[in-house]
Amino acid sequence: MTEWSALAAAIGIVLIAVAAVIMMVSVKRLIGRAETMLGRLEEDSARLTQEASQVLVQASVSLEMIQRQLAAGEAFAASMSDAASAVAKTADAVHAVGKKASITAIEHLERARLDNERQIGEMFRWVDAGMTLWHSWNKYTSKSGEGQAK
Repeated sequence: MTEWSALAAAIGIVLIAVAAVIMMVSVKRLIGRAETMLGRLEEDSARLTQEASQVLVQASVSLEMIQRQLAAGEAFAASMSDAASAVAKTADAVHAVGKKASITAIEHLERARLDNERQIGEMFRWVDAGMTLWHSWNKYTSKSGEGQAK
């Protein structure tokens, strides 16, 4: 009977070790996905930074154009109309870049949240299975120990 208990204990330990290895592999995959997602977010941020830089260059060009028009002595109304148009275009471009950055960030965060929830749920299921096995093993060993003569 002692041999069977030792064998059952060894099997239990092996199952717990296998569950721990599976959990670690799962966590490693989760970290890999997070790194990939952060890399994509970094690429998107770099692209959005480049777009923002282009918007600023356009704004600079627009401002230089406004300065030249004022220096040339064009009519005040024409200058204001061009300035308003340039500012409106710049504001539209800045709004579009900001909106795109917000949408991209929200999508990345939502995907990361869903992946995390799924991975954590899987990890808790393994922990629950291990605890159930351990509890069952304790019940079994305590009942089999009561029936033996001491």
